[in-house]
Amino acid sequence: MSIMRWMPGLAALRAYQPSFLPHDLAAGLTLGAVLVPVGLAYGEMAGMPLAGLYGSMLPLLAYALFGSSRQLVVGPDTAMSAIVAVTLVPLALGDGGRLALLAAWLGVLVGLLCILGGVLRLGFVADFLSKPVIVGFMHGLALVIAIAQLPKVLGVKSEGETTLDQAVSLVQRLGDTNPVSLAIGGGCFAVILLCRRYLRRVPGAVVALLVSGLIVGLVGADRLGVAVVGHIPTGLPALSLPVLTLADFEDLLPIALVTAMLSFSDTMVTARAFATRNGYRIDANQELIGIGVANLASGVTQGLPISASDSRTAVAEASGGRTQVTCIVAGAVVVGVMLWLAGLLRYLPSAALGGVLMASAWTLCDFGEFRRLWRFRGISLAAALVTLVGVIVLGIMEGILIGVVFALVLLLRALAFPPDAVLGRTTSGSWHDIAHRPDATTQPGLLVYRFSAPLFFANCNLFRERIESLVEATPGVKAVVVDSSAIHDIELTAIDMLIELERDLRERSIRLAFGNLRDRVRRDIERGLPPLPDGDELVYATVADAAHAMTASGILASN
Repeated sequence: MSIMRWMPGLAALRAYQPSFLPHDLAAGLTLGAVLVPVGLAYGEMAGMPLAGLYGSMLPLLAYALFGSSRQLVVGPDTAMSAIVAVTLVPLALGDGGRLALLAAWLGVLVGLLCILGGVLRLGFVADFLSKPVIVGFMHGLALVIAIAQLPKVLGVKSEGETTLDQAVSLVQRLGDTNPVSLAIGGGCFAVILLCRRYLRRVPGAVVALLVSGLIVGLVGADRLGVAVVGHIPTGLPALSLPVLTLADFEDLLPIALVTAMLSFSDTMVTARAFATRNGYRIDANQELIGIGVANLASGVTQGLPISASDSRTAVAEASGGRTQVTCIVAGAVVVGVMLWLAGLLRYLPSAALGGVLMASAWTLCDFGEFRRLWRFRGISLAAALVTLVGVIVLGIMEGILIGVVFALVLLLRALAFPPDAVLGRTTSGSWHDIAHRPDATTQPGLLVYRFSAPLFFANCNLFRERIESLVEATPGVKAVVVDSSAIHDIELTAIDMLIELERDLRERSIRLAFGNLRDRVRRDIERGLPPLPDGDELVYATVADAAHAMTASGILASN
């Protein structure tokens, strides 16, 4: 029972329908053909071609057993590879072995953090990255990748530690462009985008890399003057993990925290989309465990940190894949290539891999999202642009952090200055904002006030000031009733404010009462506020009940 709880994929395999097998086998073979060149490209982007392939084997089996999605395909992707390239390459100081160690441990730490989050049921953290931050991050990441890969496509070298420095260096070397490299990289880019648009069942990356590899293999890299991947050793990675120093751990931990959040957020977006489309539900906490175990598997096999891939998941679905058996078959295909066909990969031109990554970067862009953010609310567009600029100017980690902080500031601002309203009653007996409902009338001596946010330290003084100013502006107020339907929480600072407000209003012969309180808030107010003198009630079931009680007691004149 407990094993099935933690390994839903195992339960699915036990209930596997034999009729699914032909579909899963065919889809797995197609997906495997895509995983090899794409994994190689992502590994090349991170400076470790083999790591991209290693991350496309055991992690697929790990997720198939521990994940809750029937279709999700995991592996290295654009964001994960870019994080390694931008954050770990500088830490490696030009040492390839050290880079491999750091990348492996990053995957392990990401995996452990995700597993811990799943056990603690922290699946809700996927919502901490707001839509504007994600939009800005994705477009900033696309530019970072494009600037990093353009030198390979153009056959030139660029220098610089930051993305802006690399862009300046690239512009200065445009005159040294290699036409053959440009033709290969640009051709691969075009083929992939055309296949995605017009031939969705055709794996454009496989076609582009196969053709470019054949051309280079037949003509020769030296004669064409293009760089190639070079020797790829045959065999499988060992299950091992080198020792990590405390200093390296301290460097990796903040990177792992951000990477884990990105990996899980991306996984949830993709898993939810395909689950909704195919009529089933996923478990966010189990997804944390699934992507965590997959990252752990990638780390111990010297692979890159991994995430979900919407494009590869779409390939599996379009090819007829029904279950995670598709991913298991695809992983076996990659294993077979590494055992017997790895030598053929040496002919792949670097420009072609650059074209593949440029196409991946292009798919991250959706410029219509910026128009949507602008039409929805200008401040949302500002959050996206702040994140985008931060990623380009300061770096991926710093850009995300700035975006998240900016979004949190906007959230706090919204909570500190929430909408409020004075309510009146319509002929039907319902209460509405008098500013928007001309038919809503107020009762003489009664002020009904609605505050649409939780009451806490950042807005409780505003709450008090608004009530006091409304009392001053409304002649003859005898009672203030707070419509509390939108106050879903309250904390001690606000309780103390209510004690003072009730006392001040009572000294002016004005009663304070609450209606439509949530049960939790009602209990907190009843525990936090002292009993009123003369046995007066503070809390009523509804605003109407409060108004009726005030009228019945003679505080308010009857209508």
